Amino acid sequence: MFEQLTEQFQSAMKPANNLMAVNIQTFEKLTQHHTALLSGVVNDTMTYTKGLSGQKDVSAYMESNKSFLEGLQEKFTSAAKDVYGILSEAQEQTAETYKDLFAHSVPAGKAAPKSAPKAS
Repeated sequence: MFEQLTEQFQSAMKPANNLMAVNIQTFEKLTQHHTALLSGVVNDTMTYTKGLSGQKDVSAYMESNKSFLEGLQEKFTSAAKDVYGILSEAQEQTAETYKDLFAHSVPAGKAAPKSAPKAS
C-alpha cells in the first residue's frame, strides 16, 4: 500500500520535476551565454582602449570607433539570436510537458466537461 502511494506521488510529481529541470537547464545555458558575452565585450573594450592611444589623426580615430561599434553590434545581434533560440527550445520542452500532462490527466475517449451541470 505504501509503495503504491509512493509510486503515485512520484508519477504525479514527474511533470513538475520535468519543468524544474527545463528551468534549470535554461538558466544554466543563459548564464553561460551571458558570461561569455560579457567577457567578450570587456576584452574587446580593453583592446579598443589600448588601440586608441596609438591613434594620431582624427580619421584613424573615427575608423577605430566605427569598427569597434560594428563589432559590438554584431556581437549583440548574435547574442540576441542565441538567447531567442535557447528560450524557444525551453518553450517547446515546456509545451511538450504540458501536452503530456493533459493527455494523461483526461482519460482517453472522454472529454472534460465544458460547463457545470445546471441545478434543478
